[in-house]
Amino acid sequence: MKKIGLVGGIGPASTVDYYIGLINKCRIESGDTVYPEIVIDSVNMVEATDYLLNGDNKKSTELMLRSINNLKAAGAEIAAITANTEHTVWDEMEDFFEIPVISIVEVGVNETLRLGYKRVLILGTVFTLNSGIYEKCFAANGITPITPCDDDKERIGKLIYPNLENGIVVPKDKAEMLEIINKYVEYDNADAILLGCTELPLMIKEDDVKIPLLDTTQIHIGAIYNAAKK
Repeated sequence: MKKIGLVGGIGPASTVDYYIGLINKCRIESGDTVYPEIVIDSVNMVEATDYLLNGDNKKSTELMLRSINNLKAAGAEIAAITANTEHTVWDEMEDFFEIPVISIVEVGVNETLRLGYKRVLILGTVFTLNSGIYEKCFAANGITPITPCDDDKERIGKLIYPNLENGIVVPKDKAEMLEIINKYVEYDNADAILLGCTELPLMIKEDDVKIPLLDTTQIHIGAIYNAAKK
């Protein structure tokens, strides 16, 4: 099995989910005989967020590439970035990868296609929603993307930062997030909800909503595992 590298720290809570998720996936699939080799390069979340706030894609790209190169130097044979938001600079990074890097956007869209959903509500940080990374891929594949209005994007962003990004679920924040979700599910006839932020699964669970969730964290973990075992 290939050694896995994770760009972590963005945020810390979801990095833990990736680590535990990959270990559990390997144990279940192998009958408890394989524990994967995993190396994590944890970047400064504040630094990463500041680059995005300032629209400095160059610095954001350099930070991600430096982290991936650190993983390669530590022996990683494949890698993944444990956040949707940093995939907003994927096009700037992709040509410079020295080891295979599994895209959360690509595998999230592929899973949506596999399951046959046609109208998908996209949730995520303001950076992710404004970038259109999921919208473009969905539209290109015949899936209607449903995105919150600008005011709701800002509301969602404030519900993610800083508490949820640090693994803290505040009950009133969850209630507000569900209010936003239910509005779009009801009026836009969404048939699935894409959790396009790796912290959102900490807050929103299957039992909280009436339609299926596409948990990009778990989809990504499954894709990383499949790539590592080849």
